[in-house]
Amino acid sequence: MKKLLKLIKKILMVIVILGIVGGGWFYYNKYRTEKLRKLAEEEKRKQEELEKEKQRRLIEEKRKQYEEFLSEIERYFKEIKNYKKVKELAEEAFKLAKQYNFSTDRIEAILHQIELNNYISKLKKLEKENEDIYKYFYVRIEVQKIPSMKELTDIKNSILNKTYENEYKVKLILANKCLDELKKGIEPSFNYHLSRKLYAEAKEIREKRKIKKEELEDKIQNLQNELYFASKSLQQNTVPTTIY
Repeated sequence: MKKLLKLIKKILMVIVILGIVGGGWFYYNKYRTEKLRKLAEEEKRKQEELEKEKQRRLIEEKRKQYEEFLSEIERYFKEIKNYKKVKELAEEAFKLAKQYNFSTDRIEAILHQIELNNYISKLKKLEKENEDIYKYFYVRIEVQKIPSMKELTDIKNSILNKTYENEYKVKLILANKCLDELKKGIEPSFNYHLSRKLYAEAKEIREKRKIKKEELEDKIQNLQNELYFASKSLQQNTVPTTIY
């Protein structure tokens, strides 16, 4: 019996020792695993910080490069006025801005101003062309080709209004020339009807566009009536303008 008790005690001691050793090993292993995990996280954090710093330096370098582009663009725009070079530089700058998400407001403002300047230059030329009243149709078509931009509204409207004034004057001049032909006896019916048509168109333009009335308009109307009543053939085939 004593031997059995001693055996049991030994077994219990072994179990206790194994429990202590096993527990120690478990906690040590847990500690070691946690320490390795923390070391791995710290290494990962350091790598991330290094990558962020690398990226920050890269962006800083590219931003500096981008600012140099902007300075060159502004110099070629303001000082040298080489718009072709501005557009070439802007194209390169846009690529960089797109890649690194830089603001393109300054470039777009300059390109808009270049576009605006080009259109203003063209409108100034058309304004000069508009001094020839017979070019009213060409000038009107060219002005209408220019895009609508709020900065151009006033000058475009001014030129367009002038084209209608010119058209009004041209139609009156042509109507009057028809009457000159009529007075000479050249194709009376044709020239009378054409004069009436041109006169009616001129009057419609004046009323619709609120253009100042030319003295020639009344002169034409009076002369049409005068020539109508002086021609028996016209009286037989047409109606006088005052009735028309």
